Amino acid sequence: MKKEYPIYINRKSPCYANDHLGNSGCPAKNDIPRFLYLIFLRRFEEAFYILKETNPFSAGCGRFCDHPCETSCNRAKFDQPVDIKALERFVTDWGYHKGLKPKIKKDYNGKQVAIIGSGPAGLSCAYFLALHGYRTKIFEEHENPGGILFEGIPSFRYPREILDKELSYIKDCGVEIKTNYFVDKNRFINIAEEFDAVIVATGAISPNLPGIEGDTMKGVENGVEFLRKVNTGHTEEVKIAKGEKVGVIGGGYTAFDVARVLLRLGADASVIYRRTVDEMTAHPGEVSEVSKEGASFHFLRQPVKITKKNGTLHMLCQVMKMGPVDESGRAKPIPVQGKSENFLFDRIIMATGDKPDLFFVGESFTLEFPRLYCPDMPEHLRDKIFLSGDAAMGTVESTGMVVKVVGLAQETSDAVRNYLGENIINAESREIAYYKDLNIKYFQKSSRMVEKTISIKERKGNFKEIIETIDEDLAVSMASRCFFCGICIQCDWCYFYSNGSLVKIDKKWISDIDEFFYYYIKDKIQPASYKSVEACPRAALSVIKEGTKGEKYIEKQYIGLNDIDEEDNG
Repeated sequence: MKKEYPIYINRKSPCYANDHLGNSGCPAKNDIPRFLYLIFLRRFEEAFYILKETNPFSAGCGRFCDHPCETSCNRAKFDQPVDIKALERFVTDWGYHKGLKPKIKKDYNGKQVAIIGSGPAGLSCAYFLALHGYRTKIFEEHENPGGILFEGIPSFRYPREILDKELSYIKDCGVEIKTNYFVDKNRFINIAEEFDAVIVATGAISPNLPGIEGDTMKGVENGVEFLRKVNTGHTEEVKIAKGEKVGVIGGGYTAFDVARVLLRLGADASVIYRRTVDEMTAHPGEVSEVSKEGASFHFLRQPVKITKKNGTLHMLCQVMKMGPVDESGRAKPIPVQGKSENFLFDRIIMATGDKPDLFFVGESFTLEFPRLYCPDMPEHLRDKIFLSGDAAMGTVESTGMVVKVVGLAQETSDAVRNYLGENIINAESREIAYYKDLNIKYFQKSSRMVEKTISIKERKGNFKEIIETIDEDLAVSMASRCFFCGICIQCDWCYFYSNGSLVKIDKKWISDIDEFFYYYIKDKIQPASYKSVEACPRAALSVIKEGTKGEKYIEKQYIGLNDIDEEDNG
């Protein structure tokens, strides 16, 4: 019979994988327990670089991310989730303040990759490839790089000086950005001829009108275009009058950003949405914040017709109720027969989503993420075209949020690296440390923090950032709330319960996957030794059989009696 051995084998945490209900963790695959533990140890520089391995926009995501990681946090089942978003923001701001520079993993390998579009997808692809030795060049139609980051997210959520720091960090990797360069079909072919691979990352930039009668008349505008004008310093072009009544149609972040900008410009903003707050693609907390700032909400109202009388827009809305779940995974709104409501507005802004426009690749193309097949192109160029981000909308579910786009960029850049000759080995599949796997008797209940925000009064008439970055001491305190699920943090509980079968290794904690800090003594393994596995608060130990694929852990983590150094016993 094969002998069983206790070993240290790290699990994933639900916050960057998924929880037992299938809730998504971090789409960018941020290694959350490790960067939080490094914050707890006050090793902020190392925490910064852990984050930058997976997310070039960690300061942005620490501000505007939907933080699905916190929904999946094991601590949420114990008391309240850890403030992961605020801690990501803190440590990235700290790193930028200290002037930390990128760590390039590989020297230039002679390969060059072009990226069309400098939004979060294009910039992320360029960043990940540059870290691995590729020369990357981005072609951007507009004057400023950043795409939705620059043109779509207002500065009260994402200050321009923070975006500038993120862009500088990416450029410091060697990424070149050519702005004011419109790519048409001929230019696209020329770029494909010149570069070893091309990534299309132009996002979703074409208005996706809902087909309401009258939605093209004067006074009805597009939400993304409205934000673009304001965020690029052309506020005078939107000509908002104080007290002007504006209807905002939609339930996503664009709708909320439009409403909040309108309020700051002095308008009276009303958000019209055909579902309820529970089905909004924006985070439910946004409703509370925008309401505090002065916007009104009208749920279960479906616009069906817009007319104009005496300069006023009349919007007829069908009253809705929630029906069964549709293909989007949300309850489907269905009409309440015979019930409607009429709204009067000075102007209406449609924030119902946008769609990709890939006109420059030819009349015919097929999206098969992460590949883009373009039969109109010369045959010898067809295999080198890839796509990423919201340009892939419809072929992947993970679009529409910056953090999701960053995750897609990781997949696209890996596909390009494979295409160009690298042999990328996929990370080993690991078990997830769910709440049921933890030994929670070691933990005490505690509360999340309340972030400091500027008052509602201070927000009027300006675009000051709403939330303040926390200080070092509070960051350390809040990081200490993390269970550090699935990883060993040298807490010694295994040692105390091992009945003498463990020795401690005298070394500093490091964040490498499957690093271990104790040796099992092979000659002392006995039934009581397995209590060390049960005692681990965070499920960082397991039991494997001799002769299985996990045998490599036994070889590394076990020593004989003759190998014991008195120093190891501390």
